[in-house]
Amino acid sequence: MITKNISKYLAMFFMVCGMAANTACTSDEDPFFTAGEDDYPRILNTDIPEGKGGEPGVLMTIERTQNFQFDVMVTPVKYTTVTWLIDDEQVAEGLSIDTPVLAGEHIVKIVAATTKGLETSRTCKLVVLPAEGDPSLASDGKSRWLTIGSTKTIDCTNATNVTKVFVGKQEASNVSFANGKLTFTVPSMAEGEYTVVIEADGARYGCGVFTVSNTEYVDPGVKETVLWEGSTEINWGDANVTVSAADMANVPVGATIRLVYEMADMPDGYHALRITTPWWGDNAEDQIVAQFDLTADTPNPFEFTYTEANKAIVDERGGMLIVGYGYKLTKVVAVENVAPAETTLWEGGTEINWGDANVTVSAADMANVPVGATVHVYYQMADMPDGYHALRITTPWWGDNAEDQIVAQFDLTADTANPYDFTYTEANKAIVDERGGMLLVGYGYKLTKVTFSK
Repeated sequence: MITKNISKYLAMFFMVCGMAANTACTSDEDPFFTAGEDDYPRILNTDIPEGKGGEPGVLMTIERTQNFQFDVMVTPVKYTTVTWLIDDEQVAEGLSIDTPVLAGEHIVKIVAATTKGLETSRTCKLVVLPAEGDPSLASDGKSRWLTIGSTKTIDCTNATNVTKVFVGKQEASNVSFANGKLTFTVPSMAEGEYTVVIEADGARYGCGVFTVSNTEYVDPGVKETVLWEGSTEINWGDANVTVSAADMANVPVGATIRLVYEMADMPDGYHALRITTPWWGDNAEDQIVAQFDLTADTPNPFEFTYTEANKAIVDERGGMLIVGYGYKLTKVVAVENVAPAETTLWEGGTEINWGDANVTVSAADMANVPVGATVHVYYQMADMPDGYHALRITTPWWGDNAEDQIVAQFDLTADTANPYDFTYTEANKAIVDERGGMLLVGYGYKLTKVTFSK
C-alpha cells in the first residue's frame, strides 16, 4: 500500500511539474491550480481501474485481517467532500479510508461532491479473502441457492456456534447450529445476488455470494419432464389419469417417476394408489406399482424408478394408467440424471512446456465462470524420455507462493483423472480477476480443452 501511494503521489508531482513548465501557476487558464467552487469536481487518481462489460474493475484484493486503505486526490480540493460507500452504505468521509471489511466481493463507490452540489464518482470492486481458519459455508450451487420463505440447511465449517445470519441486509429467522450444519429461514426479500454474513463465536464473517429466488433449486445435472399436469379427483374407473405411450416413450429406463398429489377428505378414511396400464389386470405382471394404501406417512411426491419391466408393458399396452381412490392427482414428472452442460473456455492442442509453451484463458472468458463451478482440464500425456509430467494452474503473474496458485503444482501420473477437475473458489476468482486470467503450465502433456460446468 505504501509503495502504491508513493507511486501515485510521484505521478501527481510530475504531472503538476509538467503543467507548471507550460503555464504559470497563477494562470487563469490552468484548471488544476485555479479550479474554484463553481467548477465540476474531478477524481484525479490513475490507479482506480476501469470496468469492463458493465462490471467494475477490481481495485485491490486483501485478506480479511487487513484494513481497506486507499487515498484519493480531487479538485477543487478546497470545495470538495469525498464520501466512501461500500455496498451502498457510507462508511467513511475524507480523502483517505482505513477500515476493516468483511470477507467477500464488495462494490466501492467513491463520491466527490462540491459545496455547489456538483458531483462525480468512481465505482470499483474490493475483494476481501477470508483468513485461514475463518468460518465458511458450503460453496456448491445447491447450497448457495436460497428459496424465499424456505428452511435452509447448509454445511458450516470452522465454527462452534452460529447465532445470526444476514442475507444482504435482511436478518434470517429461526437460526440454529448443530453438528456442523447451519439452519435458518430465508427472509422475504427481492430476488437477486446477496452476500451472506454469519455471526459465529462472537464475531461476524462474510461467507460469499448466494442466489435468492422464489423458485426451488434445479440441479443442472437433472432433467425434469412434465408428463401430465392438471387436477383430477382419482376414483378408480370413474376418474383416473393416463399418460400416453407417446409421452412415455421419452422416459428412459432408470428415470424417477414423481407423482404429486393431495389427500382428499374421505368419509370412510380410505385412500389407495395404484399405477398400471390401460389394460388394467389384477396380476403382479400387470402392475407398474402394485396397489397400496396412501397414509399420512406416504411421501409426497411419491416416487418410483422406471424399470425395464415397466417400460415393456407400457410400450405394449399403450401407456401408463394412474388409478386408486381418495386423492387428487396434480402432476406427473419424469426425472433423469444428465451430465451437466459444459462451456468451453479454450480448445486446441498445445504441448505444455513451462514458459516456452502454455495456455492462458483470458480474464474476460473467466468472468463467465461462477464461483462453485467445476473446471475440467482435458489433456494427453506426452511420451517424455525422462518420464516426468507435471501440471500447475496459476495466473499470468506466475509466482511461487501458495497464494499465487489456482491449483498447486503436482505430478501427472497414469492414475491422475482425465479430465482433471477442480472447484473454482472465491480465492481463485479473486486472483484471476486481479491478475488477468488463468494460466495452465507444467511439463510433459498436451492440453486439448478447458471447460466448466455449473
